[in-house]
Amino acid sequence: MPGEKRSKLLSIVKKMPPLKHSVPEEEFNIQHSEILKWLLQNPETWNYIWNNIKQAGVVKYDSETKTWQGVDYHGD
Repeated sequence: MPGEKRSKLLSIVKKMPPLKHSVPEEEFNIQHSEILKWLLQNPETWNYIWNNIKQAGVVKYDSETKTWQGVDYHGD
């Protein structure tokens, strides 16, 4: 269930060590966020993100090719 995934992820985040989201005296760069790097080391974060994407209806599954693609993808 979606609520269970969220609860599990939030339980994990409650145990996050002290981390920086930005580097002092540097222009903000999301790719340097210690917090996001820590979150992405956890498989529950990946599951949470993917489940939210699917539930939002912005991707679709092709059972013939067994692939996913964005609903607005037209072979660009």
